Amino acid sequence: MMVWIAHQTAVRFLVLVLLWGLPLWALAEESNFVTNTKEVHLRAGKGTEYKILRLLPSGTPLTLLEHDSQSGYSKVRLRDGTVGWVLTRHISDERSCRIQLQNLTEKVQQLSEENTRLTQELGALKSQQAALSTEKTALSDRAAQLTAELNRIRAVSANALAIENERNQLRERVIELEREIGQLKLENQTLNQEQSQRWFLIGASVLGGGILVGLILPRLSWRRRQSWSSF
Repeated sequence: MMVWIAHQTAVRFLVLVLLWGLPLWALAEESNFVTNTKEVHLRAGKGTEYKILRLLPSGTPLTLLEHDSQSGYSKVRLRDGTVGWVLTRHISDERSCRIQLQNLTEKVQQLSEENTRLTQELGALKSQQAALSTEKTALSDRAAQLTAELNRIRAVSANALAIENERNQLRERVIELEREIGQLKLENQTLNQEQSQRWFLIGASVLGGGILVGLILPRLSWRRRQSWSSF
């Protein structure tokens, strides 16, 4: 940003130098000027009887082409190519003080305006830089928040994976326990069936024994009575 400002300032300064220096280059041939006289007549010939071509204000640049000491007139050419005659006493090889002062005043005014404009631009750029700095700080804080949130999500994800693994292990354990419980139920059912069969056999044995006892006891009683009757 500061490099860009310096570059723009240098470009503007160079343009101003070129603009201010341009009149000097254009006047390399125009080494004469109209003196401090308010206005000078540019005539078609070297005398008052000739037609006035133009009124030249003080400080007008002239190119001296010819000098006539007898008439007191000099032949000059203006910047636009107009050629005419003016009184030699109204020609000077230096710009009038009034024109020089006016030009310097204009240059100072231009420099002041350019300085004001550059100062305003610099202030705007400083404000923009401050805003960008504030935005950068906000973005840095936001980035820190997002980083912290990402770390938290990663931690939660790791815990979720651990919980998922533990849940899968519990599921496998539940399946295994259900399988064991089913096996135990089958074994218990088998035992119950075997026990029922045992009780059935015992009951049948007891019943069969009772029947035998019921058949044998009457015969024993009859034999005993016969034995007692024989005595």
